[in-house]
Amino acid sequence: MPLEGFKSLCSENAAQIVSKDKGNPQYHKGINTGKRYVTHYKIDGVVIKAGSRCDYLLMNEETQIAYLIELKGSDLVKAAEQLEATENALRRELSAYTLQYRIVANKCKTQEVHSSAYRKYQVRWKGRLIQKTSFIEENI
Repeated sequence: MPLEGFKSLCSENAAQIVSKDKGNPQYHKGINTGKRYVTHYKIDGVVIKAGSRCDYLLMNEETQIAYLIELKGSDLVKAAEQLEATENALRRELSAYTLQYRIVANKCKTQEVHSSAYRKYQVRWKGRLIQKTSFIEENI
């Protein structure tokens, strides 16, 4: 179910949905090969105006999969915390969806990727967290 009271940033059957902030090189691209019904929202400052939150939410309305997307400079733990805060804030709206977590960082330090603070999110989200540098392109 699309987020009530907010207009999707993409058309219903968009072939590609790009999440990108102005002035930052990193991006997430969802490729909608099946031309399924999708919705896309800017969370930071639009859907959630205060507190910790991620940048974008991409939802495949037919498969009931929601992607929480954070575009980050380098702080992976902070990015994971923002994804978690958004999940908690939108818990009721996302209850019917399987959640996927995406972090697109500008750069990552090896010790941060292997830190216990970040590792707890990897364990909790059991393979639903993907973190890459520069961009993520995936079929949705």
